[in-house]
Amino acid sequence: MKNKNRKQPNVLHLARWYPNRYDPMFGLFVRRHIEAVSQFTDVSVVYVHPVEKGLLKTKYEVTLSVNPFPEVIVYYVSDKNTPVPLKLFRFLKAVWLGIKKAKETGGRFQRVHVHILTRLGVVALLLKYMWGTPYVITEHWSRYQPVTGNYKGFLRKLTTKTVAKKAAIITTPTQNLAQAMQKQGLRNRYEILPNVINPVFFEEYPVLKNDKYRFVHVSCFEDRSKNVSGIIRVVKELSKKRHDFVMTLIGEGMDLERMKYLAKSLEIPRETLVFTGLLEGESLASEMAKGDALIVFSNYENMPVVINESFALGIPVVATSVGGIPEVLDREKGILIPPGDENALLHIMEELIEGKHSFDREKLKTYAYKHFSYDAVGRQIAALYY
Repeated sequence: MKNKNRKQPNVLHLARWYPNRYDPMFGLFVRRHIEAVSQFTDVSVVYVHPVEKGLLKTKYEVTLSVNPFPEVIVYYVSDKNTPVPLKLFRFLKAVWLGIKKAKETGGRFQRVHVHILTRLGVVALLLKYMWGTPYVITEHWSRYQPVTGNYKGFLRKLTTKTVAKKAAIITTPTQNLAQAMQKQGLRNRYEILPNVINPVFFEEYPVLKNDKYRFVHVSCFEDRSKNVSGIIRVVKELSKKRHDFVMTLIGEGMDLERMKYLAKSLEIPRETLVFTGLLEGESLASEMAKGDALIVFSNYENMPVVINESFALGIPVVATSVGGIPEVLDREKGILIPPGDENALLHIMEELIEGKHSFDREKLKTYAYKHFSYDAVGRQIAALYY
């Protein structure tokens, strides 16, 4: 099954987050990075996924898909009742089974690309010693930010520092995350690598002349970070003053039902606040394209890809000044507000409804294609390998 018309170098991607049979959206942005660079170099993917006991016939299930490139997903038994040492052993064995299968399918690898630290970084370091294969790291995790408090533990930090130091280069989607990692002692050369936009967002959608101003919010409904409850409270206050707007909340997640209950308890009219549930691909792009402005009211972030998607649709963004958002959101593309400031959000939403701010839709679209298209990001990743 080796590719006779090989596009060098041949790269093994080790993904910590990746779409799978249990969650087709998990790590979708990682897969899009790999799809983008697969236009310019051969790639194979290995991802391992823990499964509760009883859901698999054997301890390890190795699956292979070769369209459009070899994807090896290994499902292995590991749940809350599995002792920690056994969890680690099964994880490493699953990864090795995946690498063995990928090598049989795709041939010898000249580069390794790690997506999300730390454990897979250790694997890449071992492969470097075994095969002499250099590795690249792409990090997305916001755990290095002090506000999350998730990056701790002496052994974890020591291991991560070693893995980071030995990498050929580290990429992050924002300068903010790169700086946070460097402050944690993760020294190396860093490059900013934007997330890729699904091509459906670059298609032409009709520009509607809405009878009401339409705000859109898209998220995973995890309220601690996304602050959906803050948006709902602002919608309530705005609805006391006027009825010439609609807020559409798109997505699903752990706090969705709680947010629906909050909206009901505040007695917000259903025609003013709309929950669509999860939308994907063209359905998501089509619904977002109906909006006049995207609202991102997060307490903390890295760089939500929905902002880039909004630009691709020609829609301006109102977002909090957190994480890497200020790196892309200037006055030509939208408006920044302080995190948690519900009065500021209320004020800006009123001004937008009243037409006090204007944005060039075509400039937004051009910017998005130049920076976030498959072609632009794919070429950037391929350049790293050389």
